[in-house]
Amino acid sequence: EQLVAPGALHTVPMFAASMLALSAVVVTPTAYSGRIAAPQTRSRVQCSAMQTPATEATGFVQTQMRKAAMALHTRDQAREGQQKAQKPMAQWTPTREGYLQFLVDSRTVYQKMEDIVNSRDELAKLRDTGLERVAALNKDIEWFQSEGLVLPDVTDLATGYAAELEGMTTPAFVCHYYNYYFAHTAGGRMIGKQMSDMLLDGRTLEFYKWDGDVKEMLGTTRDVIDAMAAAWTEAEQQECLDETAASFKGGGGLMVSLRS
Repeated sequence: EQLVAPGALHTVPMFAASMLALSAVVVTPTAYSGRIAAPQTRSRVQCSAMQTPATEATGFVQTQMRKAAMALHTRDQAREGQQKAQKPMAQWTPTREGYLQFLVDSRTVYQKMEDIVNSRDELAKLRDTGLERVAALNKDIEWFQSEGLVLPDVTDLATGYAAELEGMTTPAFVCHYYNYYFAHTAGGRMIGKQMSDMLLDGRTLEFYKWDGDVKEMLGTTRDVIDAMAAAWTEAEQQECLDETAASFKGGGGLMVSLRS
């Protein structure tokens, strides 16, 4: 099943608009303001971006985490979406300065995630997955500066979200970690293409490049998380799922700088 991307003529697979779904949670452009509970869903639905076609979804990520995430898609993004449609990308008025702000804020959050993964023994298997983005963002931010743009301060939204991540339990953090990284490889790339065409004369940033097959990297990461979740208690699994909406809110808040 295909989904028409807001403001675009091309289509992307269901759930590939994950980064757009992040912005579907209404966020006031002030400091990050904490967590909200994820809707509880029990139905099984199919999604080509999360599983191999014609096979039944298995594992914690592709079943329970995916169910919680689908409930937060907007109705124009997925048939199962339960949120109202938000401002289409065609109506955004991004600037280079706003795009640089988004990259600076994103770097702060990715750096915090990398620091947490590197500091907790139970997350050791999530190190050096190939999905890490800080090094790529460093190159892109340096390029923007070489173009004459002034490096902005990190926003309160980004620093607040990073602080929230620091204090999370491992099950809660894993929800944010996976949804944030996955969304960037999916809908995030679509947004990157739009920003490139609008602002950079088609230049592809390092942020949207990986050394290797990103699908394989994601698959390996899902397997690691599935193995971790299998060892969690039911309460710990639910704690992870309950962070879904907050993970969308935290990541989606950073997109404020892209919209105007």
